[in-house]
Amino acid sequence: MPPSSPLSSAGSSSSDTDSYTYTAPPEQTSERHPTLYFDDGTVVLSALTQGGVRQHFRVHKSVLCRHSPVIADMFSIPPLLAAGSLTCIAETYDGVVHVQMPDSAEEVISFLTMFYDPLGTAYKRFDPNTPVLVEGALKLAMKYECEALRQRLIENLEADWPQTLAQWDARRAEAIILRSEHSLQLTGKVGGRYLDDRLPEPASAIRIASDHGVPSILPAAFYQLALLSTDADWDAYRASPGTSKHLRFGARTARWRLLDKRDLMRLVHGQKLLAGYTRAVGTDVFGPRCQRGVKGCTKARNDCWKYFQENAPNSMDDPLDILHDCMRLDTLFTELPCAACTAEITVMAEKKRRELWRSLPAVFNLQ
Repeated sequence: MPPSSPLSSAGSSSSDTDSYTYTAPPEQTSERHPTLYFDDGTVVLSALTQGGVRQHFRVHKSVLCRHSPVIADMFSIPPLLAAGSLTCIAETYDGVVHVQMPDSAEEVISFLTMFYDPLGTAYKRFDPNTPVLVEGALKLAMKYECEALRQRLIENLEADWPQTLAQWDARRAEAIILRSEHSLQLTGKVGGRYLDDRLPEPASAIRIASDHGVPSILPAAFYQLALLSTDADWDAYRASPGTSKHLRFGARTARWRLLDKRDLMRLVHGQKLLAGYTRAVGTDVFGPRCQRGVKGCTKARNDCWKYFQENAPNSMDDPLDILHDCMRLDTLFTELPCAACTAEITVMAEKKRRELWRSLPAVFNLQ
């Protein structure tokens, strides 16, 4: 997620002019934003880009004041007049009041876009760029007390990250369908996008949720991140044709650079517990003896678990997925334990899945 640009401060000449020669700073480059500059706007906001360019936005006071009580209070104060004048405003741009914002231009763009382009790219379902696109808007919505906007942004983030096991299963089913669509294409692309470009990206979700108080999406985002290799980096895989081949075959990636030390410690802690939970499936789900003494039942249980260990190496990192398969043994195997044992396995697997989902906040030290 792009960091905020540092605030600029006006320099003042030193009193030690006899020791140092004062050099005036270079004139600041400025520009008008190409889409957020309206001829009928009643105020001009400006902010510095990360590159040091002052960008101007001509917008409407009424729009800003309707959404933000903080900005409404700011505009209720009469503007500063020029020295020696009773009518001329001290700072104007293009004939209207000019306000230099302390926020970065990137944040202001994200913020204003929510008002002037509410159906824009930030609202595409499952878009992996959503957290990056709305981070500035969410930050300023909190700062300027735009509660309706803040709530709307949070709801859009939550829509991409399940808060219940049923929602997780629904998203899992959608991801399976998407993966099958991409596997049929030689380029690995559908509509010009890889699979990774059509599913939420966990690291940026963790960053925005941690920084701006959206704890509801953290368990699912951390669980998704725990399934990925640290080598599968969003930027690196898109840097050259040599690494993009992984995306062609359906690889999932994360923006690992956005995670801080605490995030990584939570991730490592969670991965260790998830690995233990997976190992426990063998004993807790397939380990119990057949209570009816059916011949061959124990062997069938052991063969099922052996199959999972040997033929599903990827899902062995995903206990929710393993337990989901344990609930449908009849679709995977021809030689099953007895009907009673198969039913018991299904019940136990379902119970363990619910327990694991409820424990995810503790697994990743989110409590």
